[in-house]
Amino acid sequence: MVNATLKAWVNSGIPSHPTGNINPIRLTNIVAMLMIFVSLLQLTSIVSFWGNTSWYQLHLIFCTSILLAHVPILNVLHAYRAAKALLILTYAFNILMCCLLWEINLNLQYFFLIAVFIFPFLFYQHERTIMRVVAMSFYTLFIGFELWFFFSEPSSLMSLHQQMFRLICASLFALSCVLCSFHLWKNVNRSYKKLSEEQNRAEQLLLNILPSSIAQRLKCSPDLIADYFKQASILFADIQNFTALCKNLSPQQLVSLLNEVFCEFDNITKKYGLEKIKTSGDGYMVAGGLPIISSSHAMQCCHCALDMQDAFKKTCKKHNLNTGLRIGIGCGEVIAGIIGKSKFSYDLWGEAVNLASRMESHGLCNKIQVTESIYRITKNGFYFDNRGPIEAKGIGWINTYWLLSKK
Repeated sequence: MVNATLKAWVNSGIPSHPTGNINPIRLTNIVAMLMIFVSLLQLTSIVSFWGNTSWYQLHLIFCTSILLAHVPILNVLHAYRAAKALLILTYAFNILMCCLLWEINLNLQYFFLIAVFIFPFLFYQHERTIMRVVAMSFYTLFIGFELWFFFSEPSSLMSLHQQMFRLICASLFALSCVLCSFHLWKNVNRSYKKLSEEQNRAEQLLLNILPSSIAQRLKCSPDLIADYFKQASILFADIQNFTALCKNLSPQQLVSLLNEVFCEFDNITKKYGLEKIKTSGDGYMVAGGLPIISSSHAMQCCHCALDMQDAFKKTCKKHNLNTGLRIGIGCGEVIAGIIGKSKFSYDLWGEAVNLASRMESHGLCNKIQVTESIYRITKNGFYFDNRGPIEAKGIGWINTYWLLSKK
């Protein structure tokens, strides 16, 4: 119970799946908790040595604890700067009042130097101005109390020379604390920045492999990802006579050509809001209506197929290639998910996938073959030519159409 409470306090205001540096938020909660703990420890001395200032000290502890208890609440409300401000002001007020209540040099002012070391780490890199103001404010408070005690304490205990030397050493020590704090804060934030860049790079690599929504689900939960889609469209594109083309090109030329073609296809796919599933050799697979459901998935695939056809013709003309592109589109029920532990990918299974694959493999060069279901959904937006029934391997006889152009 105690561990759960402490954990909830420390993680107050931190998102379930943080994407950035959360240490300033967590440190704010931790410092507030430690300050309450240290303040409560003073109760034993107050009760044991009850004096003139004890009543005021008791009120100070009570007020400090109440104020600091609001720090995690403010973080939960995402008022992060307000939480930091409350923590810093409460800390400064507590030390200030303690020094004034006791009226003698108990070295309580050195707690200001602890703040100089700790509080800069409550701020992010872009809050450096606020951090410097806070650090210099605590430094000024320390020097101010050192001077106050220097002029207010009787000089019978130490000579003036000793007092001056003590004041100079204290000032230099405080300045060293400030400089060390700035240096540490700068290096820590530089490390956080590099870590963030690496995390963003890893995130981008993951998004290049998986759809964004699937990547988020995979990061949040290790559970098996398997989704059923009642209606989705699948597009397959394949370069005609690719094996013969490989013999006439060097490895560098071949890879460069495929990269140019598929990068152009990626842009077209993104333009129409479709999801690239995978490439296999010279084959390119696209899906519409998943993982985010869309009612216009068939229209999007038809637009994408026509643009792919035009883009590939331009590439062939540019490189003087005597080849073409076969494209097939089908729609229907689809199961989508991720299988395996290494080199995994988001893949599709179902009748729609088989139909689209057969539309491509049983198609003709520079032609877009679609199923009758695609034709019925999109006939108001495109021109088609009825090819008639064909026998598709593993499926049987089906009626197909050639997609010609937009209306």
